[in-house]
Amino acid sequence: MQKQVALAFPTLLGIFKLPDAQQVNAELKEICLRREKSEPNMQHANVGGWHSKHDFLDAPDACVKTLRGWIIEATNHMIGSTMEHMRSQGMNNPFSGNLGLYGWANVSRKGNYHTLHNHPGSAWSGVYYVDTGGTPSPQYPKSGVIDLHDPRPFTEMTYVPGDPYGQKYPIRPEAGMMLFFPGFLYHYVHPHFGEGERISIAFNVRAERGGAPGTMK
Repeated sequence: MQKQVALAFPTLLGIFKLPDAQQVNAELKEICLRREKSEPNMQHANVGGWHSKHDFLDAPDACVKTLRGWIIEATNHMIGSTMEHMRSQGMNNPFSGNLGLYGWANVSRKGNYHTLHNHPGSAWSGVYYVDTGGTPSPQYPKSGVIDLHDPRPFTEMTYVPGDPYGQKYPIRPEAGMMLFFPGFLYHYVHPHFGEGERISIAFNVRAERGGAPGTMK
């Protein structure tokens, strides 16, 4: 008997950590809180809190340019990892096209959360955590946690030993952490119950076929 167990329909997630981001985070936090005072909330999936316009990554501030550079570096890594995975499956489809990037800031306080949603049209969606708003108390262990949902419908309908399907993938944010996941992936952010502001920069990366290889605009 020949035995092989292969992975089919994998969902590639990117988790990046910037260990020396304290100064950049402090400057990003100051910008977010300042803009919150003057810019209306752009209501989307957020329940409470503040959602900026989609032009945050276009700001001229040095810390924003640094963050944009980190996102571009991580995007290139995601492209490379995706290509490598596909080649390992016997498929080689080089990417030649344009990449569009835009982002927005989120500020959450006690009781604020994000409803279940996804980001249509985006190759990847992501979030960079500026400040988690404090250590969660034992009373609210999932405070501020982001849950990624299994994208395959009805996988929870049948029991499989080990429960490999239909599960949520929880990630506890850390300051300086950046997540990447496919835009089609539904996700939900649990209510924040920390003492401080939970501040994040969310973004979308869109891919278009044609043009110079891997051009970011």
